[in-house]
Amino acid sequence: MASVFDSHQKVTVEAVTDRIIPADRDPGARQAGVIDYIETALAGYDAEHVPLYREGVHELDRLARERFGAAAFFQLSPEQQDQILAHLEKTQNPFFTLVIEHTMQGFYGDPRHGGNRDGVSWKMIGFPGPSHPKGYQPPFGWYDKNFPDDFDPEKKRGH
Repeated sequence: MASVFDSHQKVTVEAVTDRIIPADRDPGARQAGVIDYIETALAGYDAEHVPLYREGVHELDRLARERFGAAAFFQLSPEQQDQILAHLEKTQNPFFTLVIEHTMQGFYGDPRHGGNRDGVSWKMIGFPGPSHPKGYQPPFGWYDKNFPDDFDPEKKRGH
């Protein structure tokens, strides 16, 4: 997969996710590979949000310069980063709202989507993972195991 972010954007978004779910006695967003989930999402189903992420990184860096004289957000101390993120939260910044959502998805979601590396969050909350040995089985039939775009009633009837 080609990277959606350049190196500066990637380290900045990773710093944000690491403040949303910091490591303590349990792994945080960085250890769970949340950045990989976000890049996978932005390279696919959430591609329309790439510009919002890029604008968000610019805004974080602008605030880092204005408030703390730093060249980039990721260079700030965790406390300084938290101050900037609290400002974005208070102003209901759309970038920050989206990165929180993506961070939660990448941290708690199924590892097959790129985040939750080694199931770290599942281990933390005691979730054993998909049912073994068959994994998840849709309860109602064919239409439950296919994406809505894959369901074509004409094909089903053989037309």
